[in-house]
Amino acid sequence: MNHSKLIAGGLQFLVSLSLLCSVTANALPDDRKQQITIESDSAERNEKSGLTEYKGNVIIRQGSVLIDADRVTIHYKDKKVSRIISEGSPASYQQQPDTEGGLVIARGEVIEYLLATDKINLQHNASLARNGTLIKGDRISYDLKNETWKAKGGDRGEQQRIQLVIPPSTQDDSSIEAEEETEQ
Repeated sequence: MNHSKLIAGGLQFLVSLSLLCSVTANALPDDRKQQITIESDSAERNEKSGLTEYKGNVIIRQGSVLIDADRVTIHYKDKKVSRIISEGSPASYQQQPDTEGGLVIARGEVIEYLLATDKINLQHNASLARNGTLIKGDRISYDLKNETWKAKGGDRGEQQRIQLVIPPSTQDDSSIEAEEETEQ
């Protein structure tokens, strides 16, 4: 085989590979358009009520969404998943909403994921973390679409009041030096 053809073929492959990587790096796939995979120790479906219940080490994946719980009940409306209730000690939910922000990591004894409104409600020993900020409370509601939250303390256990931890803002030394030089 001709050496120049081999090099040209290799370059074409590398250009194609780099284009593919740049396209996939700029956007996450829409999680709702991805298939849902569920693993558990047991499952039970009731066609009349539209409920499916999974028990024992339940793991649900859909795109970047990962739910881990002891027990999960999935509610269907018009043959589509409308609501997911996860229970555990704690149950957890995580999602990468976009390429720019960090993971949303939520935990609670009960996590209600409302797909139609893109909201998650966390109950009992709840916590929500994103981009270094941590919120703890007895109840937390998080709007995934608008990136807004509400937290409430409770009357049981340690979470009688909410707790918010905000990370310090960070600047690299070169930007501080550049600001000091422009001021002089």
